[in-house]
Amino acid sequence: MRKLIPIVLILMLVLVGCDSSKQTENNNVNTEITENTDSVESAENTEAAEDTDDIEATESASEETQKVKVLEKGDKAPDFTVKLVNGEVLSMSDLSDKIVLLNFWATWCGPCVNEMPAFERLKKDNDKDLEIICVNCMEDKGTVDKFVKENGYTFNIGYDEDGSIETYYPTNGIPYTLVINKGEVSDIYIGAADADTQYKEYKNAIEKCK
Repeated sequence: MRKLIPIVLILMLVLVGCDSSKQTENNNVNTEITENTDSVESAENTEAAEDTDDIEATESASEETQKVKVLEKGDKAPDFTVKLVNGEVLSMSDLSDKIVLLNFWATWCGPCVNEMPAFERLKKDNDKDLEIICVNCMEDKGTVDKFVKENGYTFNIGYDEDGSIETYYPTNGIPYTLVINKGEVSDIYIGAADADTQYKEYKNAIEKCK
C-alpha cells in the first residue's frame, strides 16, 4: 500500500502539470486572439482615418476648383495685383469705378502682337474712364521689357511670370481680352484680327459701358 502512495502522488502531479500547461496554452491563445483583434481594429481605424483624410482633401480640392471658373458676361472680375513694366503696381480692386480693358498675351503669339497697336491707339484717346492692362503670359521679364522697348508702347503692360494671374482668368487661347465695367465682365474676346478691326471692336464695347 505504501508503495502505491508515491505512484499516486506522481500521477496527480503529472495531471496537475498537464492542466497547468493547458491553462497556459489557453491563456496564450486568448492573448494572441486579443492582440490580433486589437491589431485588426487598429488597422481598420487607421484605414478609416486615411479614408476620411482623402475625402476631406478631395472636397478641399473640389472647392478650390470651383473658385476658379471660365468667366462669362456678368461675372465679377477676379481681383489680382500686377507689377507693370514701368515699375508701378496695379490692382483690379483699385479700378472698381473704371472701365478696364484687360488683355492676356505673349510675344510668341502672332495675333497678340498684331493687335497691340489698337491698345496704343486707345491709350492715346485719353479716355479718363478707361484703364488698359495687358498681362504677359509666363514669359521672363527680360523678354517682355525688350518687346515693349522695341515697340515704344505706353499702355500698362504687366508681368505674370509664374502664371498666377492667368489662373484666375482661364482660357483655351490667347489673345484673351475682357472688357470689365466697374468690376463686372461686360464683353469677352478670344483671338484677334488686325489692329484696326480690334480698335473698333474694343472702342464700341467701351462706349457701351458708359
